Amino acid sequence: MGIKYKIIQFNINEFGVNIDAVKKELSFESLGWDKNDIKLSQLRFLITKYINDKKTILQEAQCFLDGNLVPNSIQELISSLSIEDQRKFHAYKPFRKRGISRFMVEYVNKKWEVNHIILPELTEFSQHEDHPLDLRKLIRRFPPMDRTLSHSILLKILIKKCVEMLCECEPQVKLKKVEVTCHQISLLIDSSTLSACNSPEGLHQDGSNYIVSALVIDKYNIEGGTSELYCIEKKRIIKSHTLECGEGLFHIDKNSTIWHKVTPIKLKKTSLGIGYRNILGFDFNYIS
Repeated sequence: MGIKYKIIQFNINEFGVNIDAVKKELSFESLGWDKNDIKLSQLRFLITKYINDKKTILQEAQCFLDGNLVPNSIQELISSLSIEDQRKFHAYKPFRKRGISRFMVEYVNKKWEVNHIILPELTEFSQHEDHPLDLRKLIRRFPPMDRTLSHSILLKILIKKCVEMLCECEPQVKLKKVEVTCHQISLLIDSSTLSACNSPEGLHQDGSNYIVSALVIDKYNIEGGTSELYCIEKKRIIKSHTLECGEGLFHIDKNSTIWHKVTPIKLKKTSLGIGYRNILGFDFNYIS
């Protein structure tokens, strides 16, 4: 583990944490489908088909994402699609399961304390937009991670170690309090899907001071899923690595020269039927 460009590739073995113990303690099976992905995919599809109507689509995007009733202007565009395009529009399905958890990490009596923040049944979450068509600016609502997972000792160890890396990267900031958001995500694929991607928006920043863009907990029967970091001109890759179980990528994000994405996954052996990539992602934001 070493720092370069304020980027650290790490293995949780370095923290004294065993990946098999984490797999056992942090189950991904009970996660619910992220149904936001269906409507976001549909909105992106409409924008590609009606680029001249993108202003209208974007104005109604939050309403479309939130409600059961489709705004009239959006419905008119859907109805104007060809039969084949309507079939494609309605064929989108969720491809990720996810939960969210939040923590306040404070430096007290010369050590970091991790305190879980109780979240509502659905937690609002949005991200910094990198361009006008970036739909991540919309408010999405995620269920909380299982309460027992949020209080996991191993999870809190991982958070402490990441905050220590943050302090190592930014010694001049003299941090005393950091808000940490944890994303538990399972990216799934089967024989009916050619590929699935955890960054459908492409190259982006998340809008937090630092992030762990991915810590791979488990994966099965997939190829791809390569983490790629680019410098500011977005043309030169400065790091490309396919993370294995127990490996993570910690790096600076907001207002930096570093942008990131991950390549799609696809099945390694179609005969096995399914594949998945289970990860934790972390957002670190300075409080004081």
